[in-house]
Amino acid sequence: MGNASRFAAINAKVRALKGRMLTEDDFVNLLKEKKVKGIARYLKENTSYKKVLKNVDINDIHRGHLEYLLKKYIVLQYEKLIHYFTDEYRKLFRVLFIRYEVEDLKLFIRAILRNEGIDYIKDLVVYSGLYSTVDYDLIFKSKGLEEFIENLKGTIYYEALKPYINESEKKISFYMEMSLDRIYFRMLYEQANKLSKHDRKILMDSLSKNIDLLNLEWIYRGLKYYDIAPEELINYTLMGGSNLNYREIKNLCYSENEKELITLMLDSRYGFLFDNEKTMDLFMERRIERYLYFNFKEYFRKGSLDIIQSIAFMHLLEFEMRDIISITEGIRYGLNEKNMKSYLIRRIKGSD
Repeated sequence: MGNASRFAAINAKVRALKGRMLTEDDFVNLLKEKKVKGIARYLKENTSYKKVLKNVDINDIHRGHLEYLLKKYIVLQYEKLIHYFTDEYRKLFRVLFIRYEVEDLKLFIRAILRNEGIDYIKDLVVYSGLYSTVDYDLIFKSKGLEEFIENLKGTIYYEALKPYINESEKKISFYMEMSLDRIYFRMLYEQANKLSKHDRKILMDSLSKNIDLLNLEWIYRGLKYYDIAPEELINYTLMGGSNLNYREIKNLCYSENEKELITLMLDSRYGFLFDNEKTMDLFMERRIERYLYFNFKEYFRKGSLDIIQSIAFMHLLEFEMRDIISITEGIRYGLNEKNMKSYLIRRIKGSD
């Protein structure tokens, strides 16, 4: 099937869905709210999130429940789109869905390593049963890390996580989270190569930038917080980046410390990650997301009869959800409006 016939209907649907996303005025109004129920009420009365808030008692809602409903909304949008695709394109969207499962598994790992109960995660998981091989009912019965990993037996995650059961407490979370991300990006890379030449090229362009940024974040964290050996860092980095080849990645991994890494990167295309020493650690992830956010906005604007508008829309919707969650977290910690703006991925008037 040619791209013209494949994407005419899909892109019309995507543009309609994109038109329902929140505006800057919506975010300005959300930032003025002082309680989570105020956020929920505004979303219910003024936005397309009313679909998942329809039967919810706003006066009784809490932050975790609202986050669950926001994620549920994204699932509904995925389901609307995936039915338009067939063959390798539908498989691609199933791989994209795995990223949410990876993030769920990270939540489990962090909770177990902190000796926290994992029951609260039940309120955040909405992806179980949808294109998933994970038995979440079994996962929730896990009493420790070893049992958690054993309960993943038969899934794509088991062999990747099993080697770290006896790893040092300091490094185990870093290793496991990197391994989970590697699974997702490897699968995405492999599936992208099965698309048409045009769609493969345009998807690889966005994917390669994400890989560069993720590698830099891993290397920085590995050097600064975990004392990871250069050889190990190299083994965990992802190939396929757009601006950092293997030789450059290797040189960065052999930096004496994170300060040398910063010096090497300041004048590069990705220098924005490292150009403010005071806020670098606090906002590194937000800077990565913001860079990708504006890239996906541009991809969506330029997209034609190809895959990129659908991909860009789903990423933009996820960034929207994260910004709403950031506002609810800001309320939780008593941040003022100006400080809350600094944690958002999008730029709002008056933000940095």
